[in-house]
Amino acid sequence: MASHGTDQTMVQRLLSARNERDSKKALLVSGVVILFQFTLFLVIGVMLYVFAQHVSLTGAGSDPDKIYPAFIVHHMPVGLTGITLASIFAIAMSNASGSLNSLASSSIMDLSVRRGEIAAKSLLRSRRMTVIWGIVLGLLGLVKWGPVLVAGLTIASITYGGLLGVFLLGTWNKNANERGALVGFVAGIATMILVKIETPLAWTWYVLVGTLVTFAIGSIASTMKGDQPGQPDIAVRG
Repeated sequence: MASHGTDQTMVQRLLSARNERDSKKALLVSGVVILFQFTLFLVIGVMLYVFAQHVSLTGAGSDPDKIYPAFIVHHMPVGLTGITLASIFAIAMSNASGSLNSLASSSIMDLSVRRGEIAAKSLLRSRRMTVIWGIVLGLLGLVKWGPVLVAGLTIASITYGGLLGVFLLGTWNKNANERGALVGFVAGIATMILVKIETPLAWTWYVLVGTLVTFAIGSIASTMKGDQPGQPDIAVRG
């Protein structure tokens, strides 16, 4: 629900469909493809583990993140190595461009929208924001997060709880307002960062815990004096 329902990268793909029916179809097909994709990843991982028990992978050492690159470089045929490396770069650039576009779009539309601004100036600000987010993500990439797969899923799980919590808040709670959504989202993210640092809770529970915290705090904050229920802009674009 979090990755396919509230992630801006996925949502903008669904919004590009011709109609609602095609959008629903794309969403369901994506779930099937991702199931196959992760099954393939797990099978490759098991096969590489077995391979490493019998053949020394030069350059891998004890780092599990280096096993696959070492296998590609030292044990694949020359032509297949080039195709695999080209595929990895293509996928990386595709994901990076989608993420940067989503971050820049959300920043411009949700945080710094200027009514009446001409399209050319808005486009220029969007390009600048894309560069800024590119630098931020580049710096984050230099931080040592631990094993790549676990680190990626952990970071995503920390943020997905807040996103899904706000989405459910706006969908299920008729008294929810913009301030409550913002307070709930910040509280959910902050809570999950503390959970990551201070507790041994497995990352697989982060989305559930983050969603519950965001929804609960957002509901409480929405009942306080201030914005009245029903005021715009509780709807979540992702």
